[in-house]
Amino acid sequence: MGDQNFPFADGAYGPFAAPIVPQQFRGGIQGQEFFVNATEGGTDDVDIPWPKVDNKICFDSMQGAVDATVSNRGDTIWMKRSEEISSTVLFNKTGIRVIAQAFGMAPGARGEYQALYAASTLTADPVAKISAGCYIEGIGFASEDAGTLFFEGAALLIGGDGLASPFGVHLKHCRFPHWGMDNRFGISVEGSADTLIEECDFQGGSTDFVSGIYVQGATANLEVRDCRFRDCDYAITHGEFSDVGVNAALIYKGNVVCGADSLFLDTNSKAAIGLICGNYFNDDQAAASTNDISVADTETLGLKMCGNFYGTEEIGAT
Repeated sequence: MGDQNFPFADGAYGPFAAPIVPQQFRGGIQGQEFFVNATEGGTDDVDIPWPKVDNKICFDSMQGAVDATVSNRGDTIWMKRSEEISSTVLFNKTGIRVIAQAFGMAPGARGEYQALYAASTLTADPVAKISAGCYIEGIGFASEDAGTLFFEGAALLIGGDGLASPFGVHLKHCRFPHWGMDNRFGISVEGSADTLIEECDFQGGSTDFVSGIYVQGATANLEVRDCRFRDCDYAITHGEFSDVGVNAALIYKGNVVCGADSLFLDTNSKAAIGLICGNYFNDDQAAASTNDISVADTETLGLKMCGNFYGTEEIGAT
């Protein structure tokens, strides 16, 4: 071709046509789209373009939409408004995305308007359970679960049933408000691998959450980062891990603990392997002020701490 220059006036590829990418390889548009509008025709159903409920493409319940998806196809569910839940929603399809309708507001606030919240009769089960790797964004979870077992007190259960699944759950911009309800936890985690919980909001109400997140069992590579825990007795609580050397590889990073009586970690003196780094606590690093035990004792359990910031300014990062 010699040293002739080809101008780019005709576009990024100059006078040549851009390469054609088959649709099945275009990122972000694989799979099918489904919609949930649980309040169609109601006062919360604002008049914007949205499919009519036909229970084929647009559903009047989240469970109906999940049931219509196909695992590993890359399907997406768009949720329009909050839904009252009378039986636990089962997120049991691998690789689906569930996303709240985009609002012009902070992501955490979207969970006030797009939430799965318990009916008064749902008092012994979580609002939702995740048993397959999926992505959930911008949705609130509020529960009336008054049970005393770990999974009975949560708005959302990841795993459970003594199994080492699911694999690859990703929660982002989700909200876990107490709303004066009876549940003790925001999320309970038992038996999962490579779960990422990021930029989520856990907020107690007239009474604190006992814990924002409860973790136990065959849980591997759990990462909780950049979340805010407000008015939670503990941000995170540990139960018994089934195989500490393998299953408790934890990372807690960049989280903020708010509220005068809010603490970060209740280890329950359970051995675990993990790293606690770059978090912001509202008190100093003494025992029973940020964790249930001292930093030294926390590290003896296998949870290494570095670069955390404490309320007593002169202590600085530790």
